Amino acid sequence: MKEKFKQPWNIFIILVFAALFLFPAFQSQQFIINSLCLILLYAFWASSWNILGGYAGQFSLGHACFLGIGAYTTGILFQHFNCSPWIGLLISGLIAGGVSLLIGIPCFRLSGSYFTLSTIALCSVIRIIFNTNRTLFGLETGAASGMKLSWRGSLIDMQFLDKRGFYYVILGMLILVLLISYAIQHSKMGYYLAAIRTNQDAAASLGVNVMGMKMSAMFISAFLTAMGGGIYAMFLQYIDPATVFSNSLSTKIMVLAVVGGSGTLWGPVVGAALLIPIQQILNSRLGASLAGIADVAYGIMLMFVIFCMPKGFKDSLVKWIQALCRRVIKIKKKEQV
Repeated sequence: MKEKFKQPWNIFIILVFAALFLFPAFQSQQFIINSLCLILLYAFWASSWNILGGYAGQFSLGHACFLGIGAYTTGILFQHFNCSPWIGLLISGLIAGGVSLLIGIPCFRLSGSYFTLSTIALCSVIRIIFNTNRTLFGLETGAASGMKLSWRGSLIDMQFLDKRGFYYVILGMLILVLLISYAIQHSKMGYYLAAIRTNQDAAASLGVNVMGMKMSAMFISAFLTAMGGGIYAMFLQYIDPATVFSNSLSTKIMVLAVVGGSGTLWGPVVGAALLIPIQQILNSRLGASLAGIADVAYGIMLMFVIFCMPKGFKDSLVKWIQALCRRVIKIKKKEQV
C-alpha cells in the first residue's frame, strides 16, 4: 500500500491536468474560462522566467521586455503582413531570443543586483521607445494609445468565437514549457545551471562555461516568454506599451515563481494557481474602493513566503498531499481490521 502512494504528488498532478482538459466540456461561462486562461498564461510566463531566474539564479525583473517584443512582433506581422500568428509566435520568439543574446553579453558581466537593475532599465527603455513613436520601421504601432488588432475569425488567424479555443492553446503551451523545463532540469545543462546558481566562481573553476550556460538559459527563457506575449496579444486583440512592457508585469511574473518555489518544476504553476485567483477576486470585489489592494496582497504573500516558506508553497503543498495520503491509508487499514 505504501508503494502505491509512494509518489502522491505525481498522482495529484495527473488528476489536476485531467481535470483541466475536461473542465471546458462542462463549463461554458466565458468569465470563468477567461480567468482560467489568464492563470495558465501567467503559469507559462512564470515557468519561462524560472529557466533563467530559478535554475540559473539570474533574477531578471525585465522579462516584460521579451513579453512585449513577442506581443508587438506577432501583432505587427498579423496586422500589416497578414502573417498567421502561429508563424508569428515562432518569429517573435526568435527576435526576442536574439535581443536577449545582444543584451546578455554586457548584462551578464554584471552580477547580483546589478544584473537585476540592468534588466529593469532595458525594459524601461524599450517601453519609452514604443510609447513615444507612432511608427517603427515605417509600421504603425499606435504609440501610447496602443494597437488594435483586426478581427478575421479563423483558426489560422488564432481567433476563436469561444475562449475555450485559447484555453486549449495556452494549456498546450504550458505543457510544452514544463516538458522543456523538465528536460533542462535533468540534463547536463540543468546541473551546470544549478552549479552557477550556487557558486558561479566555483562552477567556472570546475570548467563550466558560465557565460555560455547563462546565455543559453536566457535565450530559451526569452523565446518562450515572447511566444506567450504573442498569444496574449491575440487573446486581447489589443496591445499597448504601458501593459506589455510594464515593470509591474515583470515583477508579478517573478513573484509567482518565487512564491510557488523558484528552481522547481511545479513551483511557478503553484504560484500562479494561488496568486492570480486572489488578484482577480480582490480586484473584482474591492478594486473600485481600494485601488492597488491586489498589489498589497502580493507583497504580504511574498514576505510571508520569504520568512516562513523560503522554498515556496510547492514543497509545503507536497507535504500536505503526502500527509493526506497517509491519513487515507490509515483509515483504510482500520476499516479492513
